[in-house]
Amino acid sequence: MGRDMEMDEMYAERAEEAAEEKIERLAAAKVEAEIGEEISPLKGQLQNMQNVLNQLQSSGQQMSSMSSSFGQNQQQSQELLQQFQQFSSQAQQQQQQTFQQLQQSIHQASQMLSSVEQSLQSFNMLNQVTQQIDQTQQQLYQQMQGQNSQNQNNQNQSNQQQ
Repeated sequence: MGRDMEMDEMYAERAEEAAEEKIERLAAAKVEAEIGEEISPLKGQLQNMQNVLNQLQSSGQQMSSMSSSFGQNQQQSQELLQQFQQFSSQAQQQQQQTFQQLQQSIHQASQMLSSVEQSLQSFNMLNQVTQQIDQTQQQLYQQMQGQNSQNQNNQNQSNQQQ
C-alpha cells in the first residue's frame, strides 16, 4: 500500500515536471515567434535608416565638393534628417510595442503555469482521497475477515459442546 502511494506521488511529480517543461517550451517558442515577427519590420527600418545615413553622407560630400548647389543639398539633407528622425521614432515605437507584447506573453505564461499548478494540486488532493478510500476499504475488509473467523470459531465451539 505504501509503495502505491509512493508511486502515485512519483507519477504526480513527474507529470508536474513534464507539464512545467512543456509550458516553458511553449512560452519560449511563442516569445521567439513574436520576437521574430517584431524584428522583421525593424530590420527593414534599420536598412532604410542605413540608406538614409548613406544618403546623408553622400549629401555631405556633395555639399563640400559642389558649392554651387549648396542650397539644394542643404534642403535635401534636412529632408533626409527628418526622414531619419521619423524612422528613429518609428523604431522606438516598434521597440515599445515589442516589449509590451513580451510582457503580455510572460504574463500569459505565468497564468498558464498557475493554472497547471492548481490542476496538479487538485490531482494530488484526489489522489489523497483515493488513498484514504483504499485504506478504509482495506480496514473494512480486515474487520470482516476477523469477524468471519470469530463467527467460525464460535460455530466450532458450539458444535463441540453439542
